[in-house]
Amino acid sequence: MSTRKQFLAAAAAVPLIAAAPPPAAAPEPAPTPTPKKREISAAAKALAQDMRKFDSALTDKQIEEIAGGIDYNLRVGSRVNPHGTALKNWDEPVTVFEVPS
Repeated sequence: MSTRKQFLAAAAAVPLIAAAPPPAAAPEPAPTPTPKKREISAAAKALAQDMRKFDSALTDKQIEEIAGGIDYNLRVGSRVNPHGTALKNWDEPVTVFEVPS
């Protein structure tokens, strides 16, 4: 059951809805650039080839995927340790916890 106030509010909104401009057409999506395929390093390829010692049934595509993963991890490692210095056993990230007062 609607009240008089609800009816008047609905009646007052009808002309506003009719006068509203039509919705704008959705803009065309910009074409997504195709990502450049990164060249996998020779070290990653060689290490991935060594995986065939453990599983001789690996296909060339699987070896390529493994090499891509190894290469990605090598790039991440170079960003974490840009100077390439060897880490010692006691090297660890510094964790600082602060409690707001």
